[in-house]
Amino acid sequence: MAYAHNKKTGFSKFEQFFYFAFYRIKSGFSPRHRSPLLCSFKITGKCNLKCSHCPFWREDACSEMDFNKVCAILEELNKKGVKIVIFEGGEPLLWKDEKSGKNISDVLKYAKRLFYYCGVTTNGTINLDVAKSNADIVFVSIDGTGSTHDSIRGKSFDRLIKNLKSHKGKFKIIANICISKINAHEIEKLVKFLNDKVYGITVQFFYPYKNVADVMLSDKEKDIVLKKLIKLKKNGYRVLNSRACFMKMLRSKWRCADFLVCSVDKTGSISFGCYLKNKVDKAICAYCGFAVHCEISLAYMLNLSALSAAARIFWGK
Repeated sequence: MAYAHNKKTGFSKFEQFFYFAFYRIKSGFSPRHRSPLLCSFKITGKCNLKCSHCPFWREDACSEMDFNKVCAILEELNKKGVKIVIFEGGEPLLWKDEKSGKNISDVLKYAKRLFYYCGVTTNGTINLDVAKSNADIVFVSIDGTGSTHDSIRGKSFDRLIKNLKSHKGKFKIIANICISKINAHEIEKLVKFLNDKVYGITVQFFYPYKNVADVMLSDKEKDIVLKKLIKLKKNGYRVLNSRACFMKMLRSKWRCADFLVCSVDKTGSISFGCYLKNKVDKAICAYCGFAVHCEISLAYMLNLSALSAAARIFWGK
């Protein structure tokens, strides 16, 4: 059966501010009021690339969720308190319900009725028009300039840049960089290259998944990159991660408030807490490079730098 929702699309900034403020107060009083605010939704395992650092395309194939199932899960997330949903994959722009003819644009349209913000993380090789009308943010993964990017993700850099240029200014595109031993040497060059091509730039650090070559930076190597990013941000480059996040990630001196997050895998199973839950045998917090979890945890603790970064990412024009 089809799912319908009568709530109008769009939530005012006042409504959002009031909700988050009230959430912070009540969740501080009792753990029973703590619910996830952010969900990473892996809507498909299909992908047109085979990135060397990604474990998901290597997993056993499974049938796609149909549109009704996706909508049912979105309704469940809404009931659980989720306010931000980011669709991932695989490559989410490839998702399609063959029976109904629905695609990711239809999913985003439905989701916008339920959540404050809906985003998509894409490898940038597919025409972004399928997402632009209903996604609040499109995160495009780019991990190097030219041959460096292609060595990680396969030959795709030229297509990606062409896509960025053709959609510049049409909607909010944020470049997301996964930093590893392969590309750490050119992060400064990459940030400067991307600065005038996108709304902003976010970063995260490689986590060593099973069956994937371990290219995780050492603490010393990570510190060098973070100090460069802090300097770039100070000098006005469009690095959207907060300075507070970068400072916490120096020497991995942070722990997330993982009750703030949940994830959906390609089978439709919902996991609450740590993003790595059910993805690795044992998550090692000291290795974690998921800056978004650091940011949301800092924002929950009312860190002004993280709150400012969140406002720029979600409310900025």
